[in-house]
Amino acid sequence: MDRVDLGLLAALEKNGRQSFATLADLSGMSKTSVWSRVQTLEETGVIRNYRAAIDPAALGLRLTAYVNIMIDFSKRDAFEKSVIANPAIVECFTTAGEADYIIRIICRDVSQLDGLLRYNISLLPGVQRSTTMMCLKSIKQDASIVDACEKMDVLLLNR
Repeated sequence: MDRVDLGLLAALEKNGRQSFATLADLSGMSKTSVWSRVQTLEETGVIRNYRAAIDPAALGLRLTAYVNIMIDFSKRDAFEKSVIANPAIVECFTTAGEADYIIRIICRDVSQLDGLLRYNISLLPGVQRSTTMMCLKSIKQDASIVDACEKMDVLLLNR
């Protein structure tokens, strides 16, 4: 991965619908070269997909909650399969620390969250305990992965 690839990734991160002609103009390369590099980035999995960034509030989903979950590890496979199949859970990560997993839920309101926690999330295979954090306001989201990659060393050197 070189500076040209990072530049293409940064441009696509800002607008994944840009034409190869626009990307060629931005990078100073030919459309064919840009197309070839982007295709390689897709084939190697650096670019996972292209999608619309949808505002949940525009769909009436105004509450985001994170739920730390502790499970019985003998049910790990069943838990993970259930999470993957559960449309109420938009993200799930394994974690180090007190919780085994953290999930993100987006819902309409506290009442809907309460129902999801009581009658859905708590009934997932192996769930022993959970703690929930409701988000009040988003300060930062959809940050640039390319910026994080390029600037992490600089941030660490400025300690």
